[in-house]
Amino acid sequence: MKISVKLMTIIGTLGMAGTIAVTMPTQTIDAQAKTATKTVKTTKTVTIYLTRHGETTGNVMGRVQGWSDFPLTANGVKVADQLGYGLKGVKFKAAYAGNLTRQEVTAKEALKYSGNAKVKVNISKFLREGGYGSFEGDSIAADNDKIAGVYGYSSGAEFQKSTGKNYWNELQDAYYTLDQANSQDTKLVSGDRAESAAMVQKRMTTELNTIAKNTQKQGGGNALVVSSGMSINEYLSTMAPDYTGAAIPNAAVTKLVYKNGHLAVNGPIASLAYVNKGAEMMK
Repeated sequence: MKISVKLMTIIGTLGMAGTIAVTMPTQTIDAQAKTATKTVKTTKTVTIYLTRHGETTGNVMGRVQGWSDFPLTANGVKVADQLGYGLKGVKFKAAYAGNLTRQEVTAKEALKYSGNAKVKVNISKFLREGGYGSFEGDSIAADNDKIAGVYGYSSGAEFQKSTGKNYWNELQDAYYTLDQANSQDTKLVSGDRAESAAMVQKRMTTELNTIAKNTQKQGGGNALVVSSGMSINEYLSTMAPDYTGAAIPNAAVTKLVYKNGHLAVNGPIASLAYVNKGAEMMK
């Protein structure tokens, strides 16, 4: 029985369709796979280990540190080493520190003893401590009553107790207010005078988000960031629901996770778990 030309044409067409049906989806799947891969890269999770520096000579002497470059004490180096040991097993994609010796040395010690010695420490002035202008280097105890007086409190202790979790921001603003009025009678230019809390919060927020975005572009992962107690407290007060205003110990870590364009605290604020773990390992 002969097959008509018309039937042959139909069969040929169906055959071609079958070929197309197999080939086209494969091309589509390849394209979708590439898009999916690209999406995964741009949405890769970033974890920032936001850390306070180790103990300094200024801490021990009760001095207002701010932008002043007080070095780590021997105990400060030791706690930075303990932090490093406690972080063993954590692979850092990047590391950042403020432009103060105490911050940079803490970062380098932590990287060295955590197995991340080859990671470069990027220095940023936006991660440094809050600036206290004309009060830099002063005795904290001697300045307490003057600072408290800005808000009508009789003492520094009353000031701290009454302001609770807002203490660090109001303390920063008190330095700013007094320095703007030149209460110390210095000749500092405006750029060297005390910062306000809003100024510290803005630079910290911008820099931490920039670090998160840059790390994400590199495929995500972990970033070590070493800053200072006041700056960290002032930043956390703007974005951590469980923020209490408690003082941040030397080398304490707060983990921040960057997802969908936002940083959020992941776990306890100002944890000493890594330091304590490292101390046990160093015994």
